[in-house]
Amino acid sequence: MAEICVLGLGYVGLPTASLLANAGFHVLGVDIDADIVARLNSGKTRMEEAGLSTLVSAAVNSGNLVASMAVEPSETFIICVPTPVTAEKTVDLNAVRGAARAILPSIRKGALVILESTSPVGTTRDAVGSILSESGLEPGRDFDLCYCPERVLPGNTVAELVNNDRIIGGITPDSARRAEAIYARFCQGKISLTDDRTAEMCKLMENTYRDVNVALANVFARIAEDVGIDVWRAIELASLHPRVKILKPGPGVGGHCIPVDPWFLAESFPQHAALLKCAREINDGQASRLLQRMLATGKLKPGGKLAILGAAYKADIDDPRESPAALLVLAAQALGIETAVHDPIVKAGDHHGLRVSNDLAACLNAADAAALLTEHKQYRSLSSKIFAEHMRGRLIADGRNWLNHATLRSAGFEVLLIGSGVS
Repeated sequence: MAEICVLGLGYVGLPTASLLANAGFHVLGVDIDADIVARLNSGKTRMEEAGLSTLVSAAVNSGNLVASMAVEPSETFIICVPTPVTAEKTVDLNAVRGAARAILPSIRKGALVILESTSPVGTTRDAVGSILSESGLEPGRDFDLCYCPERVLPGNTVAELVNNDRIIGGITPDSARRAEAIYARFCQGKISLTDDRTAEMCKLMENTYRDVNVALANVFARIAEDVGIDVWRAIELASLHPRVKILKPGPGVGGHCIPVDPWFLAESFPQHAALLKCAREINDGQASRLLQRMLATGKLKPGGKLAILGAAYKADIDDPRESPAALLVLAAQALGIETAVHDPIVKAGDHHGLRVSNDLAACLNAADAAALLTEHKQYRSLSSKIFAEHMRGRLIADGRNWLNHATLRSAGFEVLLIGSGVS
């Protein structure tokens, strides 16, 4: 019998399981992907995260971390599974419910169950709690139940799991205190205790706050484009105000949290969500707007080819989930424009319909235009030569203000910058 069973060995579950194992707990990691299980039992991972491979190897070699595709009776169960949105922008809790049902045959009186997956308010009680109550055990009386959301920045997940503050929401105060004792074994940040619904709301508020503020920056960028000023300089100056800090505009937001979580609130509370829906539409519309600006130059036309640089949703990580690149591909292909997507870090291949290549020259070959969407370090030093040698056209759109525009323009390229109406 394991002390802790972690269900879901993805971007959060695997490092969490490894940290717990290295903190001395006997951990069973469970995943439905046989390859993930096999890799973990050999002390390896296919994820690129700073310090993760060393952490996983140490956890497995200690004998404290074992992976399986089957849940076993444990003292504590931690659910770290995905909670995506559907095409209709409604929450998909199938993985959470599936995890709860997987725990159901193994739960015993006195167990502790913790949900980490980002979820609508009420999920801990109404989904996980209600399913587990089918065992005949009552949440809060016969077993403890908590919600403890992660707060991590992909690319630095391990360090942030250790150092960031945590919120633990229990359906009873005792539930929260039991979970606190576990997380305190590896978490060096402040741990704050509350109830489960408040903790669920906090997680949604954090990501929605960021989405709305990115949308604000993108609105400023659109206005700047229309009136012919440089929003980057305007943001720099406006942010000199002691109580103003404007975020950077861009081609949209991606990842498993920011473009997803606001929809949980919008679905549950539509009467209050006009601002949140508007922010989502603005951010999701940035890639299409950039394409329209490129078409307006006359240098990219239906039937042409567009090279897209950056499949990852943020710089220097290998994660293409909900990437702006996917939205740009869809918008371009709808107009009959051929697309080729390059990324130096994301693994080459098909990622839920987004086909990625690691061959920059092949992607640029015979392209009429190129659009940079991700500010990878490898792109910072791109010279005009690589574009000139392989592209057919001379149009480059910079969605991140990342390239050397002066050098590109001196080589005969027209450069479009998100947020700049200055030619």
